[in-house]
Parts: sequence; C-alpha cells; structure tokens
Amino acid sequence: MDTMRLQDTLSSHEGKAYATIDGSNRELFELSALSASINLVTIAKRMLGTRMTQHKVVGAEGTGSMTMHFANSDMLRQTLNYLKTGRYRGLTLQVMNDDPASTIGKQEVVLTNVIPTTIPVAYLDDSSDDPITFDTDITFDGIEGLSFFNLPDSL
Repeated sequence: MDTMRLQDTLSSHEGKAYATIDGSNRELFELSALSASINLVTIAKRMLGTRMTQHKVVGAEGTGSMTMHFANSDMLRQTLNYLKTGRYRGLTLQVMNDDPASTIGKQEVVLTNVIPTTIPVAYLDDSSDDPITFDTDITFDGIEGLSFFNLPDSL
C-alpha cells in the first residue's frame, strides 16, 4: 500500500518543549502552542541570453509564534534584566514531536537565540473564567536537528 495512513499523521498534542533561559534548563510546561519555520531569502535575476528569471537562495530567517499560559516569570525576569543592563541573551528551545501512534518516529530540533517579541507583564479580566494565555511572535538565529522523521511503514 503506497499511501499515507491516518495513524501515521501526527497529533499536535504529542510532544514536548524545553527552554534554556539564563543557563537554567526546564520543561516549558506553560506552552500551549508553538510553530517555527525557516524562511529562505532569495534573489531573482534574469541572466543575459535567458528569458526565464532565475532564483538563488542567499540566506535564511527563523520565525514563528508561541501561545503560552500566563504561569511563569522567567521571560519577564530576563526582560527586566535587559532593561537594566542592556544585555539580552535570548532563549534556547528544544522541541520534540513524538506521536507513539505513528510509525514515522520523532523529530527533535534545537532553536537558538529565540527572541519572543511580546513579554507578558500583567493580565486581569473580570469577564472571563478561561485560563490566561498570551500570544507572541518569535525569531530564532540558529537551528540544529537532533533527530528526523522516518518514512511511514506503509511506504
């Protein structure tokens, strides 16, 4: 059978993330959602004697977003230290997708110099009983692949 099976798709609930902030490594328990992508920077030029525009990759940029529960002050402490000293070190995030129901295995990456663009300070809302969450865009400057997905058993 040369087709993707539903059981080999990944559940977005299956995985973990760990953060290193100011040298302290811990599970990012307050994480609700995370996405990270590499955007390739390209140039386009039509060369002499050709009619088609050609493209060349000349760099890359790491971007993404996170939704987190308002339940930890590590990023606020780091930001307040930056405001006092002018020094900001960024975070390191180790993120693993690992759905045991899938035959593709796990993928684990490390994102370095992660900078969240929004740092939560205080939230109050008398119209909601929902847990407090916040959204932030992120950038990252480096990536290392620790493990990669396999082809599904069905292929």
